[in-house]
Amino acid sequence: MKKLLYPALAALCLGLNGAMANEPEVRSLDEGAIAPSASIADVAFLSGHWIGEGLGGCAEEFMAEPAAGQIMGMFRQMTAEGAVRFYEFYTIAEKEGSLIFRIKHFNPDMTGWEEKDKTTDFPLVAIEGTTAYFDGLTYSRSGRKSLRAAVNLGDEAVAAFEFRKAKEGEGCLTTRP
Repeated sequence: MKKLLYPALAALCLGLNGAMANEPEVRSLDEGAIAPSASIADVAFLSGHWIGEGLGGCAEEFMAEPAAGQIMGMFRQMTAEGAVRFYEFYTIAEKEGSLIFRIKHFNPDMTGWEEKDKTTDFPLVAIEGTTAYFDGLTYSRSGRKSLRAAVNLGDEAVAAFEFRKAKEGEGCLTTRP
């Protein structure tokens, strides 16, 4: 099992009531296992602008439509008071006949968590229907307007997110009818 990631996020997750309730299953790629065959078209169902709750505040997920064998994504985590907690920039990309989720994390001032030339990588474990399991990270689409996510933070901590399709112009600090 992948040992993740950031002790501060794990502590935050464990300190929030209900943060780990009802999360989608998180799977790991067995040591030495080869990621299954897949193309970016197999996870195109993840595309969209999603808004919801996780880690005690508002979270936004933006996943672009597939292009050139990749989905580009951005994530913003807010506090309950409306301040930015952190950002993520990532790609889901085709690699050696499978998929890999590569991510970089940033503080609100854009200082990075990972080293300059490093990413945190999650190889594909499985795709079942509209659920994509990466090694320690799961995205599960339910219908046209619902997305759930869960990430293994290590030491049995899992952060869960419940998203809904954002309305045009809507963000964590804005609401549109």
